[in-house]
Amino acid sequence: MADPLRKEVANVRKRIDMANRELKPLGQSCQKKEKEYKEALEMFNEKSREKAQLVSTLMELMTESERKRMLKLEELNKHVEFLN
Repeated sequence: MADPLRKEVANVRKRIDMANRELKPLGQSCQKKEKEYKEALEMFNEKSREKAQLVSTLMELMTESERKRMLKLEELNKHVEFLN
């Protein structure tokens, strides 16, 4: 006498095998995209740090330029006062 569940078991095993075949490329794709994401995030963070450093340098330069302008204005003001 044949096992009545044999056909159903074979069908479920077949479906499991199909799911495994579908999962393998999806897993590889997921790993590839995760690697690309990590690389992009690392580059983004690096560029963000670079930008922050450049902004800081710019602010320092602007502050120094403003300080020099003020000194020059003070000199000119003293010179004008001296002439009057």
